[in-house]
Amino acid sequence: MNPRVLFITPSLSKGGAETQLLKVARFLNSRQYQVMIISLKPIKEFNIDLDKEGIKLLMLDNWTGGAMMNMVRLFRAVRDFRADVVVAFMFIAIIFSRLLKLFFSFRLISTIRISVINRKWFIPFKVTSLLDDSIVYNSKASKQNFEENKLVSKPGLVIYNGITIPTLKPLEPENHFKPFVWTCIGHFRWNKDYHTLFRAIAILKDKNFRVDILGGLNNEIWPFKMIEELGIVDNVRIMGFKPNASEYLEDADAFVLSSFSEGMPNAILEAMAYCKPIVATDIDGNHEVITDAGCGYLTEVANAEDLAEKMLTMMKLTDAGRYALGHAGRKFIEANFSEEKVLKDWLNVINQQSDNRRSSSQESGVLIPHT
Repeated sequence: MNPRVLFITPSLSKGGAETQLLKVARFLNSRQYQVMIISLKPIKEFNIDLDKEGIKLLMLDNWTGGAMMNMVRLFRAVRDFRADVVVAFMFIAIIFSRLLKLFFSFRLISTIRISVINRKWFIPFKVTSLLDDSIVYNSKASKQNFEENKLVSKPGLVIYNGITIPTLKPLEPENHFKPFVWTCIGHFRWNKDYHTLFRAIAILKDKNFRVDILGGLNNEIWPFKMIEELGIVDNVRIMGFKPNASEYLEDADAFVLSSFSEGMPNAILEAMAYCKPIVATDIDGNHEVITDAGCGYLTEVANAEDLAEKMLTMMKLTDAGRYALGHAGRKFIEANFSEEKVLKDWLNVINQQSDNRRSSSQESGVLIPHT
């Protein structure tokens, strides 16, 4: 019988980690695994009817004023589902799952999506680390940082984010009169550092280019004010959230990201899959893929002058030069991040932990009932 797999996540926001969670959950469901997802917060930004697909979903309520009821609902849901394997995405979900493991006999796979941990989670994360059965990272940098700093109790493995490999459009003839088009994908959140990107654009505003930004504004109005104050209205288009960014990536000449904190950014990976050269900040996840793939330029964090310089260097390349960078990125994605490979890796680690649970139960003489 296929394992029963429970995913626990802080929310179902439309982010890279949540996108990966849903890919793995739906893949397992397609292979007749029994799958459930618990979101610790009532946030669901994906337009997917999971119940209709056969995936159980529990969205907990806001914790302010309802913490006790949430704990009761969480405990009952885990008890009733009787998971063989729990996969916990991100720190707070990992901590909750480790505590639940004190009461239930599931095997726990903790998956770490970023190379640094917020100070508020540091102590509870480290104290409960012995409860992990397996640890999955989505980058080599995360694995190295957590293991070298002894934040985990055992060696883990790296499973990269799964990326759909698109079919590419034929190359268009070189046109020196059309504006150079950058695409940037990311919600207007603190870590994306759009302030630096806007200042870099202002340095280059006399050039023939524009930057299309795809991402939710979260009711922010400062971006429009800053764009107007810097005089870059003709160089920036804020497109808002787009459920499918493929048409923008297809038509872009290059991709730019100014973040000062990322895990393994899906936006960069998707741009690489579309054969786009990259300019991005020199932080762990970005550094790992751009350096290994040789697909673009890294820039200093929060340095608008350096970002502008690297963007200008990219715009001065010939079409053939940019294509060479983009093609290198595409080949790297095909070799390391294809959905087929990534989902197979997840299937292997989940099956291994399920087999370990059944073996230990048989050795102790405990039966594992399933309905």
